[in-house]
Amino acid sequence: MQHLADRLQVLVMHDEPLVAIGLATALRQQPDFDVSVHGVDADPASADIVIADYNGGVAWALQARKHAHPLCRVMVVTTIDREREVRAALEAGVHGYLLLSCQLQELADGIRSVARGARALCAAVSHRLADSLIHEALTPRELDVLQLIAEGRGNKAIASGLDIAVGTVKTHVKAILGKLDARSRTEAAAVASRRGLIAIEREVRRPTLPVPSHFMRPTPHVPRYSAAQAA
Repeated sequence: MQHLADRLQVLVMHDEPLVAIGLATALRQQPDFDVSVHGVDADPASADIVIADYNGGVAWALQARKHAHPLCRVMVVTTIDREREVRAALEAGVHGYLLLSCQLQELADGIRSVARGARALCAAVSHRLADSLIHEALTPRELDVLQLIAEGRGNKAIASGLDIAVGTVKTHVKAILGKLDARSRTEAAAVASRRGLIAIEREVRRPTLPVPSHFMRPTPHVPRYSAAQAA
């Protein structure tokens, strides 16, 4: 068994309590990890690796890089797989980015890679970023316009929502179509969704069940009789 000083100090700071407990429990199975969960007795400054949710990880990476703990490395474990957020996290200084759907071994190997100074991305995130390398990046404003296009907004509605001129919207739309190699707004929205550039709201609908044909037949007329007629 490795001595405590030789083991990686892993601190789980995930915002979801059940996720944090699950991650800590799973990682404690690794003989070279000393795992703690963020709390009264947890000191981020003494950790080799901090594992956090998206918002917490990005915030801590920025703080660690700018101020107190430049040697602390941050790994984000999240369900967010959109290219926009992944790139923002890496630019903020996050060293590892994995999805909650990854395998335990992939997470453990990623922690070891990050501890050695490398970047760690799960396969799904790597594919997402690789796809983005062959395309020109959209500007933040173009992403805003693209999001509204995907929501079915017209140019006037987009202009009103973003407080810009309709002509400016048209310029952005032209640039978006060119960068995404799309021939229409609908195709641009589909490409953006596939690449994870935008958030797609999925409406949950109740399934519509067919009505049996015998329920559709008219109710037969049943004559009514008075008590006197029945007598």
